[in-house]
Amino acid sequence: MASSKTSTLSLFAITTFLFILLSLLSYAKASETHHKKTSSPFEFLDHLKGCHKGDKVQGIQDLKKYLEKFGYLNGNTNNDDYFDDELESAIKTYQINYHLKVTGTLDAKTISKMEMPRCGVPDIINGTTSMRSGKKRGGHGSTHTVGHTLSSKE
Repeated sequence: MASSKTSTLSLFAITTFLFILLSLLSYAKASETHHKKTSSPFEFLDHLKGCHKGDKVQGIQDLKKYLEKFGYLNGNTNNDDYFDDELESAIKTYQINYHLKVTGTLDAKTISKMEMPRCGVPDIINGTTSMRSGKKRGGHGSTHTVGHTLSSKE
């Protein structure tokens, strides 16, 4: 009779162990799938690769909102899908701050940098950048600090 209880107890322990193991495996698989589906809130920028001044593309309005949120554009920006001079200038400033090739065009490296997760704090507040760089880019009373200037004349 004792061996019958031992067998039942062993079978129960094995069944419980297998149930826990299968539960952990399915949780790990579900977690892995969830992480693969999680995306950047800035993936809307992907289809704007290659855009430049003069283009009118759906989604540029969202790019303007992004650049406004992080201090590159002021609140008086045209909220349309037209890639204008002001947007080009904002992208150039962004590229300077992030040590990218300064083109004013939404190249792959610029878009990739923009899609990276951020804390939400603006890079530029009241015309002053929070970027850690040593040079100032002047002009019209600006105290905007940047990594390097666009040309030696600035």
